[in-house]
Amino acid sequence: MRFIGCKSLLLKNIHDVINKHVTEASTFCDIFSGTGTVGRYFKQFYEVYSNDLLFFSYIIQKATIELDFQPTFLKLKDKLGIIDPIDYFNSLDDSELEKLSVSNRFFQNNYAPTGQRMYINDRNALRIDFARNTVEKWFKENLIDEMEYSYLVACIVEGIPFVSNISGTYGAFHKQWERRTFKKYELSRLPIVTNNKKNKSFNEDGVELLKKIEGDILYIDPPYNERQYLPNYHLLETAAKYDNPKLKGVTGQRKYENQKSDFCSSKTALKAFERLINNAQFKHIILSYSTDGLMKLDDIQAIMTKYAKPNSIKVYQIPYRRYKSRKQTEKEALKELLIYMEKACI
Repeated sequence: MRFIGCKSLLLKNIHDVINKHVTEASTFCDIFSGTGTVGRYFKQFYEVYSNDLLFFSYIIQKATIELDFQPTFLKLKDKLGIIDPIDYFNSLDDSELEKLSVSNRFFQNNYAPTGQRMYINDRNALRIDFARNTVEKWFKENLIDEMEYSYLVACIVEGIPFVSNISGTYGAFHKQWERRTFKKYELSRLPIVTNNKKNKSFNEDGVELLKKIEGDILYIDPPYNERQYLPNYHLLETAAKYDNPKLKGVTGQRKYENQKSDFCSSKTALKAFERLINNAQFKHIILSYSTDGLMKLDDIQAIMTKYAKPNSIKVYQIPYRRYKSRKQTEKEALKELLIYMEKACI
């Protein structure tokens, strides 16, 4: 999934920093997980805690980090004869989808041409609606358990970007249909790493959550700029919650007052960062940040120094890979920062 600030290209660098400074650890916490890329990678080595304020992010983490094995869907098989619900949804023809009542077609009625928007074409919107309504029905009828429910919802969400009429986020839709939008929507089957550990995912304010959990390694990847995440991913949030929100404006945004991050404001970012470091009950802390972020390196180091063991702070600068093949520009000077500290008094 395309996601602002995804760290898939930094996984080796993060792992190298851990290997340089951490000799023994059993737990790893990804406190701003996003799509869960970092947490899923380190699940092969540690018991993982993951967290994000966005519900669609949480549901993906719950399905791939907290869930430790491929779900079996035994009740669906016994009661309905459905062996594989992913195959079931993906193989449905259009005539079967039309059985869904018009009043239960939230995506088609709001995000497709039927609803005067062009995020998704009508056929694919109906496929999403049918899957979401059916999964809700199965859960209410106790045909799937909580983890099976989370897995199916995550698979539904993961499939949406592949047919969405957008440039990268859901802040707006294109006025002409992109090539990908003509593909048939399908649920994306998510792989699961099994580590036989008690992994746990959370849907909370990360700063407050750190008061309640503890461990060995804390990875911090907060927002860098003033773009709040939910307006850019509102459609995925609605797909995960499927709560029929009241939408506003041409782009069909949902309310997000309770899901704003203090890290997206220059007035509150540093204070939030200090609260986070202060609350952290982890010995090893690694911050991922950018040189063009709202918080400046000197300010970050000053705060970390207050809570770190003497001389334990190390800064690693990594050139932005997205600009590597371009001609020299001002953006060539941008760096990804990985800052390690060992916290005192843990």
